[in-house]
Amino acid sequence: MQDMRKTDPYGTRNRLCDEGRMMKQMTIKKKVTLWYTGIIALILGMVLVFMFYFVDKVGISATEEEVSAAVTGFSANFQFQDGTYYLSEDTQFYQDGVMFCVYDDNGKLLYGTMPEKFPKQTILKSHTPRVITSGSSKWMVYDSVHTYGKNKAIWIRGITSIHAIEVFMTTSQKMMIILYPVFIVLIAMAGYFMLKRALKQVDLICDQVENISYGKDLTKRLSLPKVRDELYELSHKFNQMFERLEESFEKEQQFTADVSHELRTPVTVIISQCEYLIEDPVLEEEEKEEIMIILRQARRMSKLINEMLMIARGEMSESYDMEEVNLILLTEVIVEELREQAEKKKIQISVFSDRDVKMMGNHTLLLRMMMNLVQNAISYGKEHGHIDILWKEQGDMIIGEVKDDGIGIAQEDIPKIWDRFYRVDKSRSRENGGTGLGLSMVHFIVAVHGGQIHVESKKGEGTSFIFQFPKILESRKG
Repeated sequence: MQDMRKTDPYGTRNRLCDEGRMMKQMTIKKKVTLWYTGIIALILGMVLVFMFYFVDKVGISATEEEVSAAVTGFSANFQFQDGTYYLSEDTQFYQDGVMFCVYDDNGKLLYGTMPEKFPKQTILKSHTPRVITSGSSKWMVYDSVHTYGKNKAIWIRGITSIHAIEVFMTTSQKMMIILYPVFIVLIAMAGYFMLKRALKQVDLICDQVENISYGKDLTKRLSLPKVRDELYELSHKFNQMFERLEESFEKEQQFTADVSHELRTPVTVIISQCEYLIEDPVLEEEEKEEIMIILRQARRMSKLINEMLMIARGEMSESYDMEEVNLILLTEVIVEELREQAEKKKIQISVFSDRDVKMMGNHTLLLRMMMNLVQNAISYGKEHGHIDILWKEQGDMIIGEVKDDGIGIAQEDIPKIWDRFYRVDKSRSRENGGTGLGLSMVHFIVAVHGGQIHVESKKGEGTSFIFQFPKILESRKG
């Protein structure tokens, strides 16, 4: 027992924590429905208890008045004169459900008949209505005393059964036990339905905001409700926020495009001058090595500028020329170009397809996308590893996959790999790890072609980039 007392509070605490987490995960509709159903159930339960108590008391009180009035009326059958009493000949000892008994002052029954099972030794109490119980039977009893002569008296007793009241209360309680939960469930369902209708606009707002956020189209706006209520104000505030975000985003895009464009010329000059100096026979080898360092960094900067400019122009909705692209030939070009880089790590690249796969797209963008994916697979692949590139047609869709058996990506990092300048392997230098825009560019190019891409990866086992495109783009050029 002592051990249970020590451990039980922790179990209770865990249960409370679980319940708290469940409440936090509930929707507003479910929370409100639960709360108001609980309140209604409590109030209704209290009302029913009070009602049963009140009905029982009213029924008993009415029976008391009925019996006392009946006894008073029955007493008119007696006439008292010259120290004795006279009983009318037409006296009836049963009237309107009330039985009458007449006793002498010693409690001896003189007239009338007691109900079956009624206790014969019931004490006489003047003008005191009370309930007499015998087994499952209950009666309301009222006694009235009348004196005559010298110290003589007779008692008139009225008896009526209250079984009907007891049956009514018992039946009502049983019905309420059955109907109460049904009624509460109906209230909960009706309340949830009304809340769902009332909050329909909230669901619509959430869907529209999600579509705008997912589509990254800040030019769209929420439809305003016809009634100027709180939801109207909420939608209006969201639209104002989107306007400010759109303005800020456009400024950021324009700034990125302008800066990238302005940097292209000086970087190009640096690259050309470095290439010229390297060919100068007058320079020493040490000097050429230093210039090579500058050249490598300048080329990296040039690549970064071009990628930033391409993304900025794409986000500014600049169009791209679309043509029929043979994805197999495009892939073979990339494999040939990256063969030397792959051979340094003894990585084998294989292309799988049962036919030529063609689609409408921008050749330059698709080339850049596949180049980035294969380079990424090489960079994070292991020695003597494999890279598989697969293409297939599925209905009106093109399915592609770049799969490696490299270091893999942790599950918590997968949602972040599309972010600009994000690096899974923080230990890699910027020089060896590229610009940090490769996968961001891939995601952008896939979106330009109306496609989708997702990642499947296990740490230490490898990564697969799986993407799909429509064969024909619907009335768009970028």
